[in-house]
Amino acid sequence: MIFVMNLNISVATVTYGDRLKYLFPVVEQLLKQDFNHIYVYCNGVSESILSKIKNKFNSSKITVLYSEENKGSAGGYNELISYLSKLSDIDRLLLLDDDNLVPIDCFKKIVSLSMAEHELYYFHRPDRNLPKQAKELKDPQLILGEKNSFLGRSIFKKENSNEAQYSGDLLAAPYGGLLLNRKALVTGILPKKELYLYADDYEYTYRLVTQHDFIIKFSEVFCIEDLEKSYHLRKGTKLFSNRYSNATPLQLYYSLRNNTWFGLTRSSSKFKYMFNLLFYSFIFLTQFTLTLKINNVQIYIKAVLDGIDFYKNDKRPKS
Repeated sequence: MIFVMNLNISVATVTYGDRLKYLFPVVEQLLKQDFNHIYVYCNGVSESILSKIKNKFNSSKITVLYSEENKGSAGGYNELISYLSKLSDIDRLLLLDDDNLVPIDCFKKIVSLSMAEHELYYFHRPDRNLPKQAKELKDPQLILGEKNSFLGRSIFKKENSNEAQYSGDLLAAPYGGLLLNRKALVTGILPKKELYLYADDYEYTYRLVTQHDFIIKFSEVFCIEDLEKSYHLRKGTKLFSNRYSNATPLQLYYSLRNNTWFGLTRSSSKFKYMFNLLFYSFIFLTQFTLTLKINNVQIYIKAVLDGIDFYKNDKRPKS
C-alpha cells in the first residue's frame, strides 16, 4: 500500500459561455468535501458570468482563472494544466468537465486509492460506456479504435500491434474523470492547442501513455454523472443517422478534422487508413444526403481535407 496521508488532492475544471446551471452544483458538491483546492478556468466567459462565479464562490479554496478569448477545450486545458504544473504542492489532480457531478464520497475514495507513479485513473461516467467496454473486453485500444481505423471503424481484420501489448485498461481517456499524479503534471506534456475542440483529450492522454509509459486504469470505485448529454449520444433512426446527426457545424468540423489528423498520426498503414476513411465517409455522406443535410456534406468534406493537410503540415520539419 502506498502511503497517502497529507496528500494534496485538488480538482480543476474548464467552463465557457453561460453554463452556471451545471458549474454551480458541480463546484458546490466539491466544496462539501476535503479537496485541498478547486481551480476553475473561465474560457472566454462574459464579464457578468465571471462576476457571478467569483461572487458565488468567494472561498480561499477556489482559484478562478480567466481567458478573455475562448480557446476551446484544447487551449483551455492546455493553459490550466500548464498553470497547475508550476505549483509544487499538488500530488493528485482530478480533472472534471464543468457538468461532471461527483458523488459526496469522491474525495475519500481518491484518498484510499493505491496509485503508483506510472498510474493514472479514469473514473466511470455511465453516459460514456466505451471505456467500460474496453476494460471488460481487456481491449485498451477500443477507446480509440485499432490502428488504421477511421472514427473507430475498420473493414480490415484486426492486427496485433505494440498498443495491444499495453498493460493498462485504456489507451487514452477524456479529461472529465481523469486523475493525474504529480509525475504526469511535470512531464511537459500538454494538450495540443491547435486542435481547439474534440480529440484533444484523447491525444493528450495518448502521448502520456506512449511517450512517458503511463498506464490508465479504469475504475468504478465511484461514478461521475454527466449533467449534460453529449450531442453524439442523441441519435435518431439508426439507418439514416450517425454520430454527427445532431452535431452543430462547429462540432462536426472540429471532430472530423481532428480525428482525421489523429487517425493518420496513429496509423501504421496509410493505405488502410485512407481506404477506411473513404469507405466510411461514403456511408456518412450518403446518410447526410438522404436526410437532406447538404450543409453537413460540405462541412464533412472540408473537415476531412483540412485534417489531411493538418497531418502533412505537422509532419514537415520545423524551420
